Amino acid sequence: MRNMGAVILMCLGMLFGPAFSPWTGAQQVPIDPASTHIFPAGGQRGTVVQARVGGQCLPPDCGFHVMGEGVKAAPVLGSRAAGRYESSPRRDPRETPMACPKEWQATVEITADAPLGQKLWRLSSARGGTGARAFVVGELPEIVESESNSSPQKAERVSLPLTINGQIAGERDIDYFQFSAEQGETITAEVVAARLGSPLETVIEFHDANGRRVQAQELRAGSDPVLVLNVPVSGEYRLFVANLSFRGGPEFVYRITLAKLPYIQFAFPPTVSAGPSREIEVFRIFGADTLRKQAEALLAPPKPGQYWLKASAAAANPIVMEVTDLASVVEHEPNDAAGQSMELAPDVVVSGQLASPSDEDWFRFAARKDQRFSIDCQPCPKSSPALPVVSLLDAGGSTLASAKSAEAIDRAGQLDWRAPADGTYYLRVADTRQGASGGPEFVYTVSLTQGRPDFSLSAKSDFINVAQDGRSEFEVTVTRRGGFDQPIELSMDGRPEGVRFEPKQIPANQNSTKIAVIAAAEARATSATVQLTGTASIDGVGRSHALLASHLGHDADGIGVGPPSVDNLQVTVAHKPVFKLYCSEAYQYAHRGTVYPYLMEIERLDGFKGPIHLEVADRQIKDLDGIEVREMTVEPGQTSFLLPLYLPETMHINIQAHSNVYAQGYVTFMDKWGQQQTHLVVSTMRCMVRTLPPVAKLQSVDRALTVKKGSIATCRLVLIRTSNFSGPMKIELVAPGEADGYFAEPFVLPANESTASVAVRIGPEVKPRADATLTFRATGSMTGSVQVISEVSVAIEFE
Repeated sequence: MRNMGAVILMCLGMLFGPAFSPWTGAQQVPIDPASTHIFPAGGQRGTVVQARVGGQCLPPDCGFHVMGEGVKAAPVLGSRAAGRYESSPRRDPRETPMACPKEWQATVEITADAPLGQKLWRLSSARGGTGARAFVVGELPEIVESESNSSPQKAERVSLPLTINGQIAGERDIDYFQFSAEQGETITAEVVAARLGSPLETVIEFHDANGRRVQAQELRAGSDPVLVLNVPVSGEYRLFVANLSFRGGPEFVYRITLAKLPYIQFAFPPTVSAGPSREIEVFRIFGADTLRKQAEALLAPPKPGQYWLKASAAAANPIVMEVTDLASVVEHEPNDAAGQSMELAPDVVVSGQLASPSDEDWFRFAARKDQRFSIDCQPCPKSSPALPVVSLLDAGGSTLASAKSAEAIDRAGQLDWRAPADGTYYLRVADTRQGASGGPEFVYTVSLTQGRPDFSLSAKSDFINVAQDGRSEFEVTVTRRGGFDQPIELSMDGRPEGVRFEPKQIPANQNSTKIAVIAAAEARATSATVQLTGTASIDGVGRSHALLASHLGHDADGIGVGPPSVDNLQVTVAHKPVFKLYCSEAYQYAHRGTVYPYLMEIERLDGFKGPIHLEVADRQIKDLDGIEVREMTVEPGQTSFLLPLYLPETMHINIQAHSNVYAQGYVTFMDKWGQQQTHLVVSTMRCMVRTLPPVAKLQSVDRALTVKKGSIATCRLVLIRTSNFSGPMKIELVAPGEADGYFAEPFVLPANESTASVAVRIGPEVKPRADATLTFRATGSMTGSVQVISEVSVAIEFE
């Protein structure tokens, strides 16, 4: 019977009601596919980047979609990739969900004239698609870190300027990079990690040749750190990189621009009007708390939008300028009270600075009764430390309305307001932490525009997956401005054939709605980029806006290398499953130090008879404590099999009551349209195992073995047996191997025997290492197809 445990629970549900529903106690892992990272996460103009793309619950041959001018890649990911990572330390297993992303090869080509900055990439498969993540095009030479560089002695030497691509890929992984610097030089290290969507909480430091930390100016760019060092003494220096929380994995990627250039902390004004040239004050950090101001010309800014400041080549980082079609002015001091307020006319944007903790800025404007205004206030750029609050007051000083940028998802405080009477009104801008924080870098913009009716549409995710003959929903938020309260008609361009959506209208005064995407049973499994557009009649004229959807390439505050949202959605029609994977969710008992065959069953659907490849699932509900699923292939037509679970003899005792293991399987097949599809399925049930003590343990008689190059050393081993196991065992040297200069002839230790001597040949080419060890493995079989495995490592010392 496929699942006796589920049947028993179902019977209990019928007898005792919902409390015993068969799925009430289920602990199903998330099964939706997801991307986690690309490494390296960018590249230099005019280069070809060999990358590893990471994700979870993704089958082979996923579609790879790179978007943006100047970049291209093959439309399908390559073969499985494996990085060289620092191992994590031995620790107690955790009763928390865990994930193990796999990596796939990809090649990204960057043209010599590719625009600098953020590009985006996505994945798709018959299982579903993923959200977009960032890939950054830079102009400096780039390197990919070489492991192991986790100690000062193994620091990787670099030449400045460059961009370093690295991963904190293990829990004890740290990275060191060494360079030379002259006294008085300015060294800038800017991290881009959280702004890529990486989980890395970066810690960086400059160290001198003796390993002492060197004081540097510490700044922030969004959630990422920036260090600016004024070199005190000529000599050798190291950059230290680590994770604050001591976690790690291949998805913990970073980019660090390391250059002998100052850092542009901000430019003022940050927003200018399109048209005539403007002079911008660029504030550069030179280290040791030195802030220098320099005028730069922004020549004839073009149409509204975001642009790189042309002077960025004179600094370690570029700066983005906002060009607007509104009139732009700069606040002038003193304007710290209503009596000193600066007069504004509507349709203007003001650039301001809260230059000290006590600073506040006042502005005034005239309004007629029932006249509508829209007021927006935000830090500028988004990574500014300012958290402005804009308050609207009447002539008597009473507050009529206020908005805090800190409470807005996009850090933009917004007010829609109608004047209650003719008169003069005031805007007051201050920081949320007024009295405690402030400075010239606390830059903001506040705009005052006539309240013209308008709207915008937004979504929290830029992708949606829908199964054939299925339905999925996502939420759309409507921001109404200037008193607009009319219905909005919706259209979706680029939909795959057989896909429709509903509803077609957002009712009047409604500020959110659920949009359902529905795929017909005969819809082709495919992925498409679509655009959802809202159209409304405003003052007798139709006005349309595309939905803006948030992608994954930014930090928790919505700050990225580029815009945090896109004007499209990726809709993936997932192929219906061609098989399901089951096991008995009932406890079984197995010895540590064995490969236990766990019975699983396959339900084949729609006539599918092909082979199925099995492996450990990329997501688990708890720590596996070293358990592995030995990869295997189920033969065509087979409906049941024994999944090989390797339970290491080193598993902890009495830490976890039991082990829960999810498996996953993937298949490749041709669909009815002649398309090759790859589909992945995660088991619906857990392999539940309570572990027993090992039945045999291989040990070394000698604590350490003294050897010399070009000789043969003898290692004495003993196999400690229990009454549960008396059979023969094959003993072999598994590491280091013959390629490293070590060789031992494998042999069989007969049944019931417990001692053996192994002759190990040490090649003349061996390079002595202080931490060198020999690892031997013993393998045998118990009844019931259970394989016994035990290993021992022996330290070696060179004469």
